[in-house]
Amino acid sequence: VTQGFPCPHMQSIASSALRRVVLSASKRSNPLTSSTRRVANRSTTRSAASMRAIAASVPLSGDAQVSYEALTSRLKKLSSLNDIEGIITWDELVMMPEGASEARGAQKAALAELVHLQATSAALGEAISAAESAGAAEGCPWRRAVIRDARRDYNDAVRLPAELKAKEAELGAKGYAAWVKARKNDDWASFAPVLEELVALRKEMAAACADPGVSAYDYLLDKFERGMTEEKLTEIFGELRTKLVPVIAKILAAKPLAHPPALESGTFAEDAQEAFCKHVSASMGFDFGTGRLDRSVHPFTGGAGPHDVRITTRYDESVFMDAVMGTVHEVGHALYEQGLNKEQDGLPVQRALSMGIHESQSLFWERYIGQSQEFWKAMLPEFHANFPETKDVSADDLYRFINKAKAGFIRVDADELTYSMHVVLRFELERALFGGKVSVAELPDLWREKMRELLGVVPETDTLGVLQDVHWSDGSFGYFPSYTLGAMYACQFHAKAREEIDGFDELVAAGKFTPIRDWLREKIHSVGSLYPSADELCEAVTGAPLDPSIYVEHLNKKYSALYGVAE
Repeated sequence: VTQGFPCPHMQSIASSALRRVVLSASKRSNPLTSSTRRVANRSTTRSAASMRAIAASVPLSGDAQVSYEALTSRLKKLSSLNDIEGIITWDELVMMPEGASEARGAQKAALAELVHLQATSAALGEAISAAESAGAAEGCPWRRAVIRDARRDYNDAVRLPAELKAKEAELGAKGYAAWVKARKNDDWASFAPVLEELVALRKEMAAACADPGVSAYDYLLDKFERGMTEEKLTEIFGELRTKLVPVIAKILAAKPLAHPPALESGTFAEDAQEAFCKHVSASMGFDFGTGRLDRSVHPFTGGAGPHDVRITTRYDESVFMDAVMGTVHEVGHALYEQGLNKEQDGLPVQRALSMGIHESQSLFWERYIGQSQEFWKAMLPEFHANFPETKDVSADDLYRFINKAKAGFIRVDADELTYSMHVVLRFELERALFGGKVSVAELPDLWREKMRELLGVVPETDTLGVLQDVHWSDGSFGYFPSYTLGAMYACQFHAKAREEIDGFDELVAAGKFTPIRDWLREKIHSVGSLYPSADELCEAVTGAPLDPSIYVEHLNKKYSALYGVAE
C-alpha cells in the first residue's frame, strides 16, 4: 500500500483508484517570477473563458439522445462494480479479520472477472460506437469527454490478451512475495529474476496495447499521467536536476535548525492525536456525513466516489507530526473526491484526471497550507489544548520543526526539499531500463551512484536503496513521476490561488479555509477528467502549462529564508 491510494496496480486510470480574501496576496511571497506572472496575467481572460465554456451544453434529441443514454447506463453499472471493489478493499485494509483473507481473495477475484467481462463486452463497444456515430458528443464538452474516455478505456481493455492478464496477476503475487522477503533479508539477488520477468511482461503488454509508434515506457507513463511522455519528463526533471540540486546542497550545508525538546522528544497520546486530527479534518472542510477517518498500517484514501470517501491515518506517540501531516495529506485527496461533479455521477468524466493531479490536491493542503506558519497560528490553541505539555511551543516553532531538511535514504521519509530527487532517481533508472541502456543487474550500483550525485548520501544496503519501494514488485513502472509532478502542479495552483483569493494568508491564519476549498472545487475538483491531459487543466486554471521554475523558486525562497542563507 502506498500513501494516498490502495495498491498501485498497473491498470487504466478508469479504475476506482482515481474515482475514487481583504488585501491582495503579497507579491513578495508569490513564487511566480515577474516574467511568468506577466504571461499568466495575459492568460487570465483566456483561462476564465475556458472555464465558462465548459458549462455550456446543447441538449440531445433523437438518435443521439437514445444512444448516449444507452451508453451511460452501461458505464454507470460498470462504475458501481468498481465502487464495490473500492469498499471491500478499504474493508480489507482497515476492518477485515485476518482469518477472512482467503475468502476475500476469492470475492475480489470473482468481482474482477465480472468487471473485466463488462469492460470488454461487445455490447459496450457497440454502445460507444453508436454514440460516436450519432454525434452524441457534439455541443457538450462533458458528453465529449465521456465518450472519449469510454473509448480509451474500452480499447485498452480489449487489446490486452487474456493470457497476459493472467500472467500479470500471477507475476504480481509472485513479485510482491519475493520483494517482501528480499527487502527483509537485504537480498537483491533473490528479487532480480522476478523483476526481469516483470519488465519483460510490461514490454509485452505495451506491444499489445499501445497505439502505433508509442514506446513501452510512454505507454506505462500514460497509465498514470495522461498525455505524459518520456521526452516531456526528461525536460521537466532535467530542469529540476540542474536547478534544484545546488539549492539542496546549499541548504543541507547550512546550520541545522534548533527545535524545542517538547517537539523532539515529547510523548503524544494517541487519543489526543486522534482528536486533533479530527479537528484539523473538519476545519479543512472534510464532510464526515459522506466520509470517515480510521486507522490503518499505511495512510490512504479509498471508498466509492464523492458519496463515500474513507481516509485513514496512523499514530505514533513519539512522532505526532506523521499523523497530523498524514491526515492533512489524505484530507486533501478526500476533498478532491468529495468535490467531484455529482451531475456526472458514475461517468468517466467525473473521475480525477490523473495520479499527478490527485497528488497535487493532497500536496496543496499538506505543503502549502499545513506546512505554513499561518496554518499553525490557526491550529495552535487546539494543539495546546490536546497537548498541554507543549504550552510554550509557538507557531514559529512548529513551522520550523515541520520544515526541517535532511538528506536521507528513504523516499517516504523525505522532506519537501529533497523528495523530488528521490523521484528523479527512479525515473532515470526506469527510463534507462525500458530504453535498453541498463540491465536489472546494474540497478543497485546505479542507485547508489545517483544518490551520491543528487543528495550526497549513499545507502549501505539494498534494503535502504533499490529494494525500499513496493511499486516495482507488481510492475508499477511509470508511477513514481506522478508524485513530483503533483508537487509541481500544487505549487503552480497555489501561486494562482494566492493571486485570485484576497487575503489568502489571513484566511489560513484565521482557520477560514472555505474560500480556498471552494476555489479548488470550482477550478479542479468539479472539472474531473474534462480535459484530455493534466497540462491542459493546468493551463485552464493558471494560464500556463506546468512550469518547473515556479517550484524551484518556491523551494529556494522558502528554505533560504528558513535557514538564513542567501537566495
